[in-house]
Amino acid sequence: MPEIQVKHVVSCSSEDSTHKAENLLKADTYRKWKASKPGEKQVSVILQLEKEEQIHSIDIGNEASAFVEVLVGHSTSASEQSFEVILVTSSFMSPSESKNGTNLNRVRMFGPDKLVKATAEKKWDRVKIVCTQPYNKNLVYGLSFIRLHSAPENKEESGSAGSSPKLTLLGHFKVKEEDPTGGTSLKPGSLFFSRGSVTSPK
Repeated sequence: MPEIQVKHVVSCSSEDSTHKAENLLKADTYRKWKASKPGEKQVSVILQLEKEEQIHSIDIGNEASAFVEVLVGHSTSASEQSFEVILVTSSFMSPSESKNGTNLNRVRMFGPDKLVKATAEKKWDRVKIVCTQPYNKNLVYGLSFIRLHSAPENKEESGSAGSSPKLTLLGHFKVKEEDPTGGTSLKPGSLFFSRGSVTSPK
C-alpha cells in the first residue's frame, strides 16, 4: 500500500529539545517524538499531509504512551474542533507495563477494519495524534513513528501470479506480506488443460 507523505508539523503541545515532533517526518527509526517533561496529562501533534488523501491503514510505533488516538481534519478549517476521529483511543501499554516501564515500544498496525469507516471513506490533509500516559507520572512519552497508507491501487490488489512477496519496512522490522493464495496459484481448469496438451506417444 502506498505510504502517504507528510509535509510538515503544524503544531505540537509539547516536545523534548532532542526528540522533537519533526522527527516523525523522518524515516530514521531511532529518532522519536517525546514530551518535554514527564507526567504530562496528554500530548498531541498535528501533521500536514502533502495533499488530501483517503487513509486506508495506520502503523504506529509507541514510545511509552499508554493510549494513542488519531484524528483527521482539513487545513482549510478555522478551528481544531472540526477534527474527526479516524482511530479510536487504542491501548499500547497496560497499567502494569506502564508502572514497570516495560514494552515501551510496541508496534501496532491498524487496517481498514480498525478505522472509523465513515471517516476513513473521506479525504483529509491533516492528522492529529493524541497520546496519554495516566499510569506512570515519571515517564516521558510520545511516539517512535507513525506511518499512514492510502488504499492500494487496483493493479496492486490483483497482483500477478508469479510476483514475489513484498517486504515492508516498519520501524526496526521488515514485514513480509504473504501471498494470500499460499504460493503457487492454480487457475480453475489449469490441471485439466495441462494434461490435455500432452500428446500421446505414437
